[in-house]
Amino acid sequence: MLDYFVAAFAGPGAGFMYAITALLAYAVSVAIERAFVLGVASRVDDAGVRQRLEQGDVAGAAELAGSTPMGTVLAAGAAEDDVALAWEAMSAAAIDAEAALRRRVQHLAAVSNLATMLGLLGTVYGLILAFSALGDASAGERAVRLSEGISTAMATTAYGLLVGIPALGLHAWLDGVAGARLARIEAAAGRLALALRRASSDG
Repeated sequence: MLDYFVAAFAGPGAGFMYAITALLAYAVSVAIERAFVLGVASRVDDAGVRQRLEQGDVAGAAELAGSTPMGTVLAAGAAEDDVALAWEAMSAAAIDAEAALRRRVQHLAAVSNLATMLGLLGTVYGLILAFSALGDASAGERAVRLSEGISTAMATTAYGLLVGIPALGLHAWLDGVAGARLARIEAAAGRLALALRRASSDG
């Protein structure tokens, strides 16, 4: 199977194969970078943040979250004493946080579609080559061109799907992780607002 795809890079459909490979390389780079951002750089001690917020330690919660997207949102709220102003500040910061968490994730869906479409375009091109062999070519040349056309059609289709399907799966997974991170940020922002409200009522 591997030899079949390697041979396709030297055949009539090589352009499609290289284009799909470029999409594969981009998808891998995006997936690795996003997995690091969502899995490592955005990791927060949720239990610790929640405990500090429940104790009314707003500044401590923001400090514990650090420079993560959650930390940025909490720091924006902690800088305000008024609950309404804190909500506005956190809402604005949350928009930036969502953009940071979901950055380039949608590109994986685009890669999936483009790889599949390029594979189908390669299929059409291969079929054109195959049918053109039925014209004025000699019997020997006809067999070669027919074989090349069908091989191109099958190889580009399979390769496009082999790239497109995992890219779509990675998009769904990373988008789900980003959504979970955002849900935790929203919950923490709500607890911070509640802590500020309690502090103002106690004061």
